[in-house]
Amino acid sequence: MSKVERLSTRRAGSLSERRTVSIELPEFAIRALEYRAEVANAGSSDDEEHVTFDDVIEWHVISPLSVKEMPHLEEAVPGFTAAFVRWLLDVTYGPPE
Repeated sequence: MSKVERLSTRRAGSLSERRTVSIELPEFAIRALEYRAEVANAGSSDDEEHVTFDDVIEWHVISPLSVKEMPHLEEAVPGFTAAFVRWLLDVTYGPPE
């Protein structure tokens, strides 16, 4: 593991905007994430929405967040809670892309 680096200083724009980042993972971790996407898509037809590799990573990054952390995250990143709630409602109830 390398040192923790700050990806950016305060960015202008909405916290709900999507941005591409590059990460380095060991091959076994990549294969595990690919497997999770395959399992999620098992038995689905071509007409149905499919879980992507990015979807799996997104869920693994966001799902460990707890209600207890929200005040700390909100203080560090103003607007975080509102963006998180919008994301949660969208992934739960939003229409397929």
